[in-house]
Amino acid sequence: MPKILLFRAAHDLSARLVSELSRAGYDVAAPESADVRTVLQHQPDLILLQTDVRTLDCCGLVTQLKGNEATAPAKIILLAEGGPLERSRALDLGADDVLSIPFEPAELFARIRAQLREKAPDDRLRVEVLDAKRKESEAEAALAAIVAQKETGKRRWIALGVFTALALIGVGVAVRNAQVSRKSNASLALQLENLRSEILTQGQLLERAQKSREAGNQELTASVSKQLEELRTESADLRKQISTSNGASLSDLDNRLKKTDSRIGKLENESRIAQEIVRDYSDSVCLIYAIVGFHDRKSGARLNFAGIDANGNPLADEKGQVIVTTEGGTRPVYLHVFGSGFLIDTAGHILTNHHVLQPWWHNAQAIPVPIDTFEPTIVSMWAYFPGKEAPLPVRVGGLSEDFDLGMATVDLPESHPRPVTIDQQAAISGSPVVLIGYPTGVEGILARLDEPAIKRIAQVVGDTTEGLVQELARRKLIRPLVTQGHLGVVGPDRLVYDAQTTSGGSGGPVFNASGKVIGVNFAILSGFSGSNFAVPISRAAKMVETSKSAQAVR
Repeated sequence: MPKILLFRAAHDLSARLVSELSRAGYDVAAPESADVRTVLQHQPDLILLQTDVRTLDCCGLVTQLKGNEATAPAKIILLAEGGPLERSRALDLGADDVLSIPFEPAELFARIRAQLREKAPDDRLRVEVLDAKRKESEAEAALAAIVAQKETGKRRWIALGVFTALALIGVGVAVRNAQVSRKSNASLALQLENLRSEILTQGQLLERAQKSREAGNQELTASVSKQLEELRTESADLRKQISTSNGASLSDLDNRLKKTDSRIGKLENESRIAQEIVRDYSDSVCLIYAIVGFHDRKSGARLNFAGIDANGNPLADEKGQVIVTTEGGTRPVYLHVFGSGFLIDTAGHILTNHHVLQPWWHNAQAIPVPIDTFEPTIVSMWAYFPGKEAPLPVRVGGLSEDFDLGMATVDLPESHPRPVTIDQQAAISGSPVVLIGYPTGVEGILARLDEPAIKRIAQVVGDTTEGLVQELARRKLIRPLVTQGHLGVVGPDRLVYDAQTTSGGSGGPVFNASGKVIGVNFAILSGFSGSNFAVPISRAAKMVETSKSAQAVR
């Protein structure tokens, strides 16, 4: 009998659903607590969760359930107020399905059956995997028992086997040392894409721009414009229906039209606010470009590529793994990292994330070498402001260990951008927000250029990422991307909103409708582009005050 949990449903709806689902043959429960622990206790096949999508009150729970290996298999159907826009928003949060309230029981049952049918093959596969692991454990135990029984009288053979194995290992080590001079020169399984980002041909530039365009079409759509288009179409359809209707349906259509037109007016107002914020503050948001190098923690030797082929690419072994060394070699192994930051005063202070100023902070998986062996260090870091040809050297001014916040300083020229205004008042759930930053870094900038422009740039810059960024700045092509959305969860340590972004947008400012910064963007929920996170600006303001006081003392 499939198990269903009913979360956060209104009393009348909860009682009705429990009764109807039980009669339909489901094992139904409606616990008061809606959390991961409750799901682990009940082990449901499916969860029905009533929510108000406009406030994103379900975001935290859905994220936790889908991010937990033990609860992720449970299907989630959201029961939400609203129409197509609210349903699409709910799906972006990570739900498996959404049903608008009010709904017909027959439709709900059909959707439940569809989700359970979809879940069944995965359940069978999980059972088979667990069974295979159990059999493997039993086989290992049996083998151990056999070995133990036959150990007497076999020790000579075991000793001979060990000796032979050691001899083979010795031969392997000798061959390996001959290939890379010494064991410390290691051929590491590095992330080719990251390390080869320094080598850029014209074809690679075009390929990167195309990939970024495709990603942008999927993740960074101008959501407000799209919503306005859909609502205006809906408004026109309702007007047509009103012109040919009468009686009871006319009143319902008229109410729906008023609601639709009200939402159109609201979105148009939000779009106007966003345009004003872009006009006043987009030049205050900089692209932060860091080059990270690596040194052996024991010897201090720099990590280099072992060699470069005829096309300028690092030499790789027969498995396609880049060959690197700490002795000799050609060019250094560098990682190119992009993030966002924004100017907060005329003294040159920039707010961003800790992981932008130290890309390896709580983010070892993003570093293509084992950081327990090789220490990452910042070789150079620059801030590129829109409309400015010359980058500004970045100095780290302060780093928070409690929140993903960092402060840097630059020496501002006489003609500098306007600093943003900070608002430490409590943010309001459901209010509109505007996010400015550089998602996907340099690829996002390339994606907005046409192919002839990219070819002209490629002819000038040669084959390095550093040269590419400098040329984009010289041509004044470095501009941030702007997205709009609404605040969902407002907590003391984080804000959750649906203004879309992706990697590279870290450190960007989150503006409220008054044009003031209320948060510092720091994370996206991978796989669910409708959920992004910021540190409340009140946390950053405290760090800024501390850092400025320390600088004044020095």
